[in-house]
Amino acid sequence: MLNRFIWILLLLFTFQVGKAQNSLPEYELAYKKALELYKNHEYEKAKFAFTNLSNSQLVSALVPNSFYFSALSAIKLKEYSAAKTALKNLITVYPSWTDKTEINFLLTLLAFEDKKYSEAFGIAQKIPADSLQDDLNEMKAFYVRKIDAPKLVQELSKKYPNETSLSDKVQQNIVINTTSAGVTKSRTSKGYFNFGLLLPVEIDSFGPDKTRKNQYALDLYQGMKLAKAQLLKEGITLNCFVYDMINEPDEMLELVNNRSFQMMDLLVGPLYTETNKIATAYCEANQIPIVNPMSNNQKILQDYNLSFLAQPSLAMQAAKAADFVSRQAFLGRNTAIYYSDAQNDSLMAVSYREQMEKIGYEIVKFEKIKSYSEDIVAKLPEKRVSHIFMSTSDKKAGLSMITALNKKEIMTPLVTTAEAFNSYNLSNGTLSGREIYCINPEFVDNEKPEVDAFRKDYLAKYGVIPSYYAFHGYDLALFWGRLFGKNGYNIRKSLDTPATYNNAYTLMGFNYFKSQDNQICPITTLDNFKFVLAK
Repeated sequence: MLNRFIWILLLLFTFQVGKAQNSLPEYELAYKKALELYKNHEYEKAKFAFTNLSNSQLVSALVPNSFYFSALSAIKLKEYSAAKTALKNLITVYPSWTDKTEINFLLTLLAFEDKKYSEAFGIAQKIPADSLQDDLNEMKAFYVRKIDAPKLVQELSKKYPNETSLSDKVQQNIVINTTSAGVTKSRTSKGYFNFGLLLPVEIDSFGPDKTRKNQYALDLYQGMKLAKAQLLKEGITLNCFVYDMINEPDEMLELVNNRSFQMMDLLVGPLYTETNKIATAYCEANQIPIVNPMSNNQKILQDYNLSFLAQPSLAMQAAKAADFVSRQAFLGRNTAIYYSDAQNDSLMAVSYREQMEKIGYEIVKFEKIKSYSEDIVAKLPEKRVSHIFMSTSDKKAGLSMITALNKKEIMTPLVTTAEAFNSYNLSNGTLSGREIYCINPEFVDNEKPEVDAFRKDYLAKYGVIPSYYAFHGYDLALFWGRLFGKNGYNIRKSLDTPATYNNAYTLMGFNYFKSQDNQICPITTLDNFKFVLAK
């Protein structure tokens, strides 16, 4: 985690050499060599080189940079005192240096590492509200989670009342201390299993004259109810209790102290951040697994080792795409990576770049694009690449990318997200025999007999064709119901047993072997204007 925070700063830092006024060629050469040492992870040598360069009397923008990289090298070596000294010297010798935000970010990190929490929050307040706040909040949450002294958290929360990470921790401590100590014993001696579904069904929106807001939540629930009937045939008794839960922390706090709710063996949801924090704290206190059926945010797995994602995270999707590419007969060991506006698009692109670099691929391009062909054409690589990767949630982007490739007469395989395409807009002329592969976690294979059987059952039961979410809810309840029914409450041991994954499901199934993140992620290809599994 510490390395991730340093990496964030390096994204912001411009590695410039040769633009400083009055700099000497010998100094520039030494600086370049030190920078290469740092980039090659030779931190001991880099620290020594940058410390020597920091002592220079030369008037150059590279000298304060040397202080900065001396501190980063020391942090990598976990020599926090030396890092703090380098940063404070930088502030003293160069008070007008422009990157004070990055310095304070690092000083906050160092204070947290030294467990000087009050000092850390004090320094963090100097960082402008519009700068690095998401990463700063993640840092605060990460270190506050590690504080195991409730009294200290209370004191810090009083001193810094506006700090969300502290108020969340206080609330979690309340949940942990107030839920019944006898929950686990009474819960595990019933002979049947209760799943609590914390979904925003918004019951008040039901009615013939009203537009239903969250149909997906109802579809999930209805799919799970069909799984309950199937599990009963297999000798497993499952009860599904649905709780209409939106983002109301007080309602969640009231619920976890309800005696009947404390008989739940597994929670599905909640889908919103504030209620999920409380539910996760409750589950951790009572060792109850909690599954998020919708999110692909890996961060929600950090707080508790029995929290799970039913959908593969963005990082997992990128890893599976990289694994798929490594097994294809694409020519070359390089790639061009593009992403569009949404935050998740850039996060997946960064993850994919990391995966490609791990297996030795050269990243020829890494660029943000707009979803029209003229912008993409200007950013396509001049040299041949083995494939192009595009991370996007914009349905116009796929067609725009293909149009751009056609204009440049590039037939390189395209690996992208299923959201990139509205398949109804594609034509034979546009596709022109292209290799197109899609990361498609919501893929429904209509050729599977399990899909056909479920569709018929669902139609007979509810009078409508099932959506993806109905399939997903059915599989989710079936998987976890079988897990409890066959293996009991030793969840982690069951998940790390290969035989757990032998059953068939309507979708592609689940795999949590040594993982909290579902490792199943279909890669599909367009064939005759429909998605089919790629081989």
